[in-house]
Amino acid sequence: MSSNEFPRLEREYNEREDAIAMAKAERERVLPCPFCKDPDPSFDEIEVGIWAVCCDVCRAIGPHQDGEQSPQLARDKWNRWNC
Repeated sequence: MSSNEFPRLEREYNEREDAIAMAKAERERVLPCPFCKDPDPSFDEIEVGIWAVCCDVCRAIGPHQDGEQSPQLARDKWNRWNC
């Protein structure tokens, strides 16, 4: 790996850390699992750049899409799915 790659890797690392921190903050606004009613679903990066809300109890995975999906979009889809 050349030293030219370090700035890119550092930027990607920082973006991922920011997304994780944002996911933790967004977690407070996530509705309970619509299937088992677990009040504490979590955010997981199910693929690189694709976040989803997941239930640790019944293993439900919220709606997601191909391509990037932010924690905020994952939360919004989960909460709409939950209605």
